[in-house]
Amino acid sequence: MRRLLLAMAALGMVSMWGLTPGLADAGLTGGTFTDVPRNHPAYTAVQSLLSRGILVPTAGGQFMGDQPLLRYDAAVWLYRAIQNLESKLPTADMTARLTTVENQLRSLSADVNRLGSELAALSNRVNALQQSLSQGGEVAQKAQLGVILGLTGVILGLAALAWLIFF
Repeated sequence: MRRLLLAMAALGMVSMWGLTPGLADAGLTGGTFTDVPRNHPAYTAVQSLLSRGILVPTAGGQFMGDQPLLRYDAAVWLYRAIQNLESKLPTADMTARLTTVENQLRSLSADVNRLGSELAALSNRVNALQQSLSQGGEVAQKAQLGVILGLTGVILGLAALAWLIFF
């Protein structure tokens, strides 16, 4: 008689376990929450968070979206979301990248210094040319125009180079 009672109790527990949604599959029934209908506006978001492990269903497989959010739950969800994001960040060492950018910046600075001295020398040559050709005003105007156009080209070139490096 005792065996029969134990067998019936065991059969009853197994039946209850198998029929209760969520108990047999850790709260998931087909990978969804049992209480979030497919036509609900938050369905996609809830499913996405569930698939990423940020949300975890209750023992009954429910989300209980109509319940107030506790700060404890919010802290757990945020922690899981941060862990999820951190696991996807590149693990490459940024020092090598920073060193490359720093070297490029130094090279650009050296180029700017070199161009500055060349521009000063060019300016001196233009001034000397203006003094020697004081009676030929047209030549001086053309030289000035050439210097202005040259300087504009150099400045635009430097701006383009800076744009390539920094953006």
